[in-house]
Amino acid sequence: MKYYVGLLLVVLSSCGALFAQTKSQTDLSVPGEEHQKLNVLAGSWDVIVKIPVGQGKTVEGRSTCEAKWVMDNRFLRQEYSSVFGGKPLTVVRYLGYDRYKSEFIELQFESTHTDVMHNKGMISADGKTITSFGTAIDLASGREAHVRTLTTMIDANTFTLEMQYTDPISKETKTITLTHKRRKAERS
Repeated sequence: MKYYVGLLLVVLSSCGALFAQTKSQTDLSVPGEEHQKLNVLAGSWDVIVKIPVGQGKTVEGRSTCEAKWVMDNRFLRQEYSSVFGGKPLTVVRYLGYDRYKSEFIELQFESTHTDVMHNKGMISADGKTITSFGTAIDLASGREAHVRTLTTMIDANTFTLEMQYTDPISKETKTITLTHKRRKAERS
């Protein structure tokens, strides 16, 4: 009888450990406080785009951005629409947080090429700036470039996205800056 009681206790403690592990994994699979920090980026935006085109020269353009939560509030989908070089340009960017790896994830697709930017990053202690690192193809050189993005939440109606591309061969760095202003109908 003691044998069966001991065996039952071992089985029950194993089930408890299995339940605790499953609960922990479940907690990691749902959106957390890191996702809530991205809420300020959701909405409709008018965007001023500044692109370097030579030494000390910058071209300025305009875009719009519609940002909505997808995948049950796990990823923020930002869709940018503009005209670049006389042709329509669509950029889709996904921003989220991988709770298993404890890092922000950023994926970006553009309608003008097949390259995918994939960055990983962290948020500042004050919760206002996400800094991410990865690689993408620099369209000017056709080579892979190191990419650093800074998403800085200035206030409830303004944020910036800076993308810095560094060519590993030439060491040339260029920074594209997107300044987002919330559309007036949505302002806080």
